[in-house]
Amino acid sequence: MGNLFQYQQIAQMNERELVVYNYVSSHLEEAGRMNIRELAAACKVSTTTVMRFCSKLECDGYTEFKYRLQQVLKKKWEAVAYDSSSIPAIQYLQNLAGDREIQGKIEQAARWCAQAKQILFLGEGASGTIGTYGARLFSSTGVLAFAITDPYYPPPGKDMEDTVVFVLSISGENAHMLSLINSYKKRRVKLISITNTDQCTVARISGLNFAYYMPLIYAWPEVREACLTTQIPAVCLLELVAGKLTEKNSPAPER
Repeated sequence: MGNLFQYQQIAQMNERELVVYNYVSSHLEEAGRMNIRELAAACKVSTTTVMRFCSKLECDGYTEFKYRLQQVLKKKWEAVAYDSSSIPAIQYLQNLAGDREIQGKIEQAARWCAQAKQILFLGEGASGTIGTYGARLFSSTGVLAFAITDPYYPPPGKDMEDTVVFVLSISGENAHMLSLINSYKKRRVKLISITNTDQCTVARISGLNFAYYMPLIYAWPEVREACLTTQIPAVCLLELVAGKLTEKNSPAPER
């Protein structure tokens, strides 16, 4: 999407501003034809929220935002489609190395994992598939790791203070998964979540959260079904934590 959206700007948005972001990023042409009241109505937010959204993008008002949006459209990035959804993901990856906050979280996650007796990965659908990959990846570092992709899977009946649980969820609002997470929280696990926004319930109840702020993309946007939102950031974050974990588990060189 050209230079319209930057990861650092999106990360500063609140829940209602993210609604505007998700609408605009998925309806570039339609948004380009709307005045501020029409955009606010389409997003079911106030015009004040739209103005704050523009401010977060470092635009001096709605007029400048519309101008920048038109420049993007002229470059023929008319809409965010599945085959171009990697553009903001690549931008996210490019910013990772210089983001001290995220690097600190990666270090903390690896430290928790190094101290744990087992690591669990929770997720459904595509997130469940990424969780299965995570379990396989972390097992390769020498730790005990399992994937749980069934939200009805019963947790053990005893405390699990020596367990780290990774939760992978784009929305962070799946009711069945939240119920399972709460069961694990009662067993005193360390909870790490990877979600699309830090404004969701899963992020808020986690001990550590990674949020990546990608455009929400659906095969059928009208009913918000068949989610095609990129999972590139989630995979990258798991690999970075696993890499740090490998460093911590490696024996010190003999002198």
